[in-house]
Amino acid sequence: THGQWLSWREAELVTLPADPTQPKDAAPLNAFLISGWRACLTDKLSVSFKVQESTGGRNRYSVVIISALKEPLMIHGKLSLINPDGQQLSLQDVDVPQALFGASAVFFVSSLVLVALLLHANRRGTQNTLHVLMALVLVLRGMTLLLRWADYHQVAATGMDSTFGSVAWALLGKVQNIAELMMFLLISLGWKVLRNTLDISEIRFALAISVISFYLGVFQVACTTPSTCSGYQLSRYILHSLCYLVVIVAMNFNLQKLVQAIADAPASLESGKLYRKLHAYQMFRWVFLVFIIAPTVELFLKVTVIPWDHQELYLILQELRTWVIYVLLMFSFRPEPPPLRVFELTQDVASDHEDDAAAEAGTGAGAAADWA
Repeated sequence: THGQWLSWREAELVTLPADPTQPKDAAPLNAFLISGWRACLTDKLSVSFKVQESTGGRNRYSVVIISALKEPLMIHGKLSLINPDGQQLSLQDVDVPQALFGASAVFFVSSLVLVALLLHANRRGTQNTLHVLMALVLVLRGMTLLLRWADYHQVAATGMDSTFGSVAWALLGKVQNIAELMMFLLISLGWKVLRNTLDISEIRFALAISVISFYLGVFQVACTTPSTCSGYQLSRYILHSLCYLVVIVAMNFNLQKLVQAIADAPASLESGKLYRKLHAYQMFRWVFLVFIIAPTVELFLKVTVIPWDHQELYLILQELRTWVIYVLLMFSFRPEPPPLRVFELTQDVASDHEDDAAAEAGTGAGAAADWA
């Protein structure tokens, strides 16, 4: 078991008596340590080991081969790990498929609700391309989780991982990450919120980030060695961090711009729209802060709080955080909600004053005509 293996590493292996004339490095190793099962290697060894409570129960197991006399060994064989009831997933992944399927259903349902709301808003002409991008992010997230569920389902049924299945959901996940990053970037730049078009430099920056991130993502999925994969992953993290910095700068600039515009604007319906946009960007600032900090907090909880054999809890925590972030963004930047009521009252009062002034002018003109 894992605990026994830690005890082996902490124990002094060279403890058996040896010939004093032999060098210390040639002393035999001590293999008489506690283990769940042991056997002597012969010309041919075929054995089955069943995990039970008496041998360690629900735990992590390691297979250790020791040459006590430190002689070179040539070993060939096959090791099969078979779970009961025909389920071939690792112990910590047993409940992960259910969590993946449930999370994908939540994202698909959310995307359908958003599409229905956008179709309703399209009749009023308040829907724009930014809302379509938000719906696309939701759909891609649901599809990624569904493909990942299918890959886990195949492993659970056959014990073998499908290359196509693992590559498909990993590659689609990279595309979804790029779409998510572009959603944050375009919102921070004020696209379809404060202005309808972007500058050519902003368009080039967004395209460059997307293309380079997809390039690195493809090579990260296709790599075969851990060092190479880590290199591509680190490069992608650095690229996304650069984009996060641009998002923070652009978001704060637009917030300051909205505050200045509200300070200079009179009380009107247009001022009500500016207040709504200011509230949306204030919510966006907090949401983006949570988006940046959340992975670190989740990793800390995974290491310290979440049990090692319940990885589905870590997955649920990640997807719940992502879903809440998406919902808050879509609610904050929803299609043209009605302005604040106080500005409607201001407009009504202004209209009443104009009507009274017109009536007084008409009465004065009639009196002047009678006098004439």
